[in-house]
Amino acid sequence: MMETIVSNDSKAQRADLFVVNLLNNNGFEFVTRAFLQKNWNDFVQVNQKRIKPSYKLREGDIVSVFTEIINEKIKEENNVYRILPQKGDLDIVYENDEYLIINKQSGVVVHPGSGNTNNTLSNYVMYYLKQKNQFDPRIKRAGIVHRLDKGVSGLILFAKTLESQQYFQKLFSQHQVVKIYHAKINKNPFSIFNKIPQVDSKQSDIVDVLRKQELNGFLIDSNWVKIEGYIKRSNINRMKMQFTPISSIRGGGKYSCTYILPLNENEILVRIETGRMHQIRATLEYLGTNIINDTLYETKKGRGGVPEQIELKSVLISFLEQDGQRVTYNLYRNEKKKN
Repeated sequence: MMETIVSNDSKAQRADLFVVNLLNNNGFEFVTRAFLQKNWNDFVQVNQKRIKPSYKLREGDIVSVFTEIINEKIKEENNVYRILPQKGDLDIVYENDEYLIINKQSGVVVHPGSGNTNNTLSNYVMYYLKQKNQFDPRIKRAGIVHRLDKGVSGLILFAKTLESQQYFQKLFSQHQVVKIYHAKINKNPFSIFNKIPQVDSKQSDIVDVLRKQELNGFLIDSNWVKIEGYIKRSNINRMKMQFTPISSIRGGGKYSCTYILPLNENEILVRIETGRMHQIRATLEYLGTNIINDTLYETKKGRGGVPEQIELKSVLISFLEQDGQRVTYNLYRNEKKKN
């Protein structure tokens, strides 16, 4: 068991946020707030009493965290969704000793979960690395540091060592990774922002826009539309997420920040500062449009289950490597650029 006394600096903080930070700084780097909340009453007490995750801590409160139970729950979940090596097709864009950049195909799930226990990208990556005798058994979930929805294609990063995984998770949590998506949508809602389309529909023109982004250091200029708000699970369809604008007093959910660059009537580039579940899809639904083939977000209720393929592609990823040099991977130019 882990016990700590709440200091003046930590008072008024939510109990769940406090406990997540406490655990992350004491050897439980991969424990998340969502994981804690699923079994909150078994994991945490304050002053030897059960409290809600939203409880605001007071100076002098004694927080008890039952780490033995947490460890057992982690082992239990790992057994349910244990990743096993499985041979499969991998389109590797780039690889070094620290990480892999993979061009994920639409219809492929990134990691095992309910309803998808095998034939995932994680199964394939583990098999590939084991065949090369390069698999680090210390890494979590086969090296995942971020994810793409099943129907989304494009660039995704996998770490090959625990140190690399921890480094990239820190970059993502601090919003220091640039990710740009190319989406084809049913209609362009951005006339309300008085935005002029930037290019024709030819891919060569889109490549030019991406190149200009690289040259200006990925600065956000006035051509981009900033959409801020909150994302939470939809009350109408629990498979969907719901976006609420930041101006709404009935927001709720997790903070979300998305930048959108209109290209033409049916195409946009998207940058996400936060990485919420279905962030792009839920934000576009709020704006009155949806990604082509995204049947889940065609209507408020949604149509069908999880779509196999939607017209959303991760086309660029850029970050600082551990040596401090920025690297950029552009799917459309099929190259790695190091600055």
